Amino acid sequence: MKCERCGSRTATVRYAEVVDGLLTTWHLCEECASERGVTGSLTSLAGPLVNILMGLLEGGGEVESPDAAPTCPRCGLTYEGFRQAGRLGCATCYEAFASQLRPLLRRIHGSAEHAGGAPSAVEGDHFRRREISRLKGELTRAVRAENYERAAQLRDAIRSGECELGSTETGDVDVRDNDK
Repeated sequence: MKCERCGSRTATVRYAEVVDGLLTTWHLCEECASERGVTGSLTSLAGPLVNILMGLLEGGGEVESPDAAPTCPRCGLTYEGFRQAGRLGCATCYEAFASQLRPLLRRIHGSAEHAGGAPSAVEGDHFRRREISRLKGELTRAVRAENYERAAQLRDAIRSGECELGSTETGDVDVRDNDK
């Protein structure tokens, strides 16, 4: 979308203004927005936003000391660098900062596990893995309840799903059809 003021640059800012009860919305480029006195982009807000979120986390006493904060082996980003920028540097950062990110994700999203969609190229496998995980939980409950017939059905369903994924191992599925 082009800037509604200059018409030549790409609009990156949505500016809304209420004057005498009338709402006017403009889509502006960075330059025209700054001329109208609209400052601050998401980039400038990232640091303060992360600091607010981290403040919530630190209030829970779940953050490691700065001395123990790791550095990403791939891009070299430090945890403090993440806190200041509000962005991770690469995919490896998720693993490097896992112990710090899990409590933060739990506090923000209610879970550290992704429960949303997936790209269409991997969607089938994504949902199959999620279903296998759900079946494993159900299998554990069936074994605890000594419902061995249901456990055997679940075991077979898990193995079938893992075969569809191309997995040769059955993981922790070791339930035998024992009569008591």
